[in-house]
Amino acid sequence: MDDMQNRSTAGFTLFELVMVIVIIGVLAAIVVPRLSLRDTTVHAQASLVARDIRHTQMLAMSQGRTLTFQSLGTGYRCTDSSGTVITDSAVQQPFAQTLSNSVTLSAGSINFDSLGRPVNAGNLVSTAASFTVSGVTQSASLSVAPITGFVTVTP
Repeated sequence: MDDMQNRSTAGFTLFELVMVIVIIGVLAAIVVPRLSLRDTTVHAQASLVARDIRHTQMLAMSQGRTLTFQSLGTGYRCTDSSGTVITDSAVQQPFAQTLSNSVTLSAGSINFDSLGRPVNAGNLVSTAASFTVSGVTQSASLSVAPITGFVTVTP
């Protein structure tokens, strides 16, 4: 009799195993599409781009010269008036960044003068400059305000 009790509590029934597999399948079907690496990093990458636009503006003011933030599609860089990538004094490395997880940045550039103002051919810009950071199903918009150069990110 003792042997019969041990055998009945020794494992899972087929029904229990099937139910666990069904529950795992339903959860996976709901969660996996939401975990696309490209989409989860879109906002993080947009924040990084916004921070580096602000950093370009600060470098232009601290160095007393016009600098350009230039999008390259899969990344961006900061250049001087001759088009040479500058060395970021904060990290002693070229100021160039590649976006990760196949996130892209719309083409474009913006110049900041020695006072940190957005300029075009030496003249203050009158309209906001815009960039879009895109993943598979999500995107974020960056807007650089005229006169102040203030950067906003809109999910």
